[in-house]
Amino acid sequence: KNVGSNFCALDSPTGYIRLSSFSDETDLEVRKAVQELQSKGIQEYVLDLRNNGGGSFNAGVNVARVFMNEGVIVNIADSKGIKDYYEAKNAAEDSSSRLTVLVNGGTASAAEVLAGALQDNKRAVLVGEKTFGKGLIQTLVKLSDGSGVAVSVAKYQTPNEIDINKKGIMPNVVKDDLPLLSDEPCTIAKAALE
Repeated sequence: KNVGSNFCALDSPTGYIRLSSFSDETDLEVRKAVQELQSKGIQEYVLDLRNNGGGSFNAGVNVARVFMNEGVIVNIADSKGIKDYYEAKNAAEDSSSRLTVLVNGGTASAAEVLAGALQDNKRAVLVGEKTFGKGLIQTLVKLSDGSGVAVSVAKYQTPNEIDINKKGIMPNVVKDDLPLLSDEPCTIAKAALE
């Protein structure tokens, strides 16, 4: 299971959501987790994307749509500039409660797309360490001898047109002493909000 969630009785009731990777169903699981946490009266979220290496790009975009009603989520650019972009679709479960997103050097690819969207749209505060920096879109080209070579065709850019690749995303608040992912979820949430 890619999504875990916990209710934490902190100073304000907080929902901790751990997202370990993105598969096709992940955004639906996050939506369900948010609905369940809302029914328990939470006032803010901690979304933990540490060591999330990515997975389904579409799921990353769709998780952003759970928390955003409007705005660009990600740009697709090539050497000539922006070719395409994905936007929020006015389908958020919660577009206003305080959102803190935890990131580190293991946060990559689709997870960086999500973190960048929430940061650039000022929907969330990113806490932790600089992300990995994997933002190339590759395609496999078959050669005449039957072997294949990966060719980069485009790259992901955050809404503010920052290249993710090799640069990564800097969190708003740098913290290198967050509790481990194996620690108790509400201990992590409390440390994230301090």
